Amino acid sequence: MSAQTSATNAMIQLVTCRIGGQLFAINLEMVEDVFKPEQYTPIPTVRPEIAGILNLRGRIIVAINTDQLLGLPAIAAPIVGRQMVNIKYLNESYGLLADSVGDVVTFSVDDIQPNPINLDGNLAIYSQGILRLDGELTTVLMADKLIAKVLDQEAA
Repeated sequence: MSAQTSATNAMIQLVTCRIGGQLFAINLEMVEDVFKPEQYTPIPTVRPEIAGILNLRGRIIVAINTDQLLGLPAIAAPIVGRQMVNIKYLNESYGLLADSVGDVVTFSVDDIQPNPINLDGNLAIYSQGILRLDGELTTVLMADKLIAKVLDQEAA
């Protein structure tokens, strides 16, 4: 059943993005904005998942190497000019670095299927489930768990 024709199910809006060449989706309710950083400051003594910090319209944002965190192939492009999904978590702003950011799509919550048994274990930790988008399997990321991992906290 198409997400647009399902009137009885709860709907969810997702922002699509590619990370390490794979298609992912993040709940739009967690996304503050999407942007391309013009500059950033690397922090040499932090974990490799943290690319650095940047200033976006007066807000300090921690840039996260999402590909590394998910165990995916490293994105070869420099951070400046790549796209970033800005997530607010515990009243702080975090930027999930991506290869590219796509569209906002709407699906029924029922369209999200459980993780397949063969999904990489590291990826499954952060996956709410999968759905099919334009013939491609898409992992629905729980951005709060990604950020909690970086902060060494347990996600709720």
